[in-house]
Amino acid sequence: MHYNQIDFTNKSSAQLYQDYMSKATALVKKLALEQRQDILCEINSHIFEALQQQLPPQLIPDAMPSQLKEILDKLGLPETFIEEMISLTSVAPSIELSHTSVALLRVPMILTQGIVNVIYYIIYTLMLIAVFLVVAKFIDPRGVGFFYAPNKFFIFGKLILQHEEALRYEQLGNYFIPAFLFIISGLYYSSTLILKLKKSIPHKL
Repeated sequence: MHYNQIDFTNKSSAQLYQDYMSKATALVKKLALEQRQDILCEINSHIFEALQQQLPPQLIPDAMPSQLKEILDKLGLPETFIEEMISLTSVAPSIELSHTSVALLRVPMILTQGIVNVIYYIIYTLMLIAVFLVVAKFIDPRGVGFFYAPNKFFIFGKLILQHEEALRYEQLGNYFIPAFLFIISGLYYSSTLILKLKKSIPHKL
């Protein structure tokens, strides 16, 4: 294909680049020659321009594998965006790696970030409630607990009005605080995992 390949001096970087461009070449081999060249040139240009943002032009061939991998990860798998571009422009004379295509690739990432944020805030809120209930149990041992009786009570927390009938149905007793400390530990561990997941999602393409 007629595009200026980037000659990386680092063997690992060169292998990453060749593998990526080979996958892209295989995916467009059934298209017309002009379309194949346009797609591969646009991909190659995107990689080169992304490297230019990190390195002076003369040092681009010396790019490290980690730098190139970050760019390729943000660009995405060739089979993902090339197939979508072909389907969107199947009747067009040529295909370009446009801002629209890049934006479409970002939609799943944005949705994932939103879902992860919602889950994190739910876990964080539950952890605060659990901490509050532990403190409240120390302050008011009789009025805080898990009060349950079939068809009568289902109160998880603090009784607004303490009366003997409800107090008789406290289920956890002395296990209330240990149970909630265990719950708090689990929620804290879950929140750290969610934070790691948030950091692993690229913020921009």
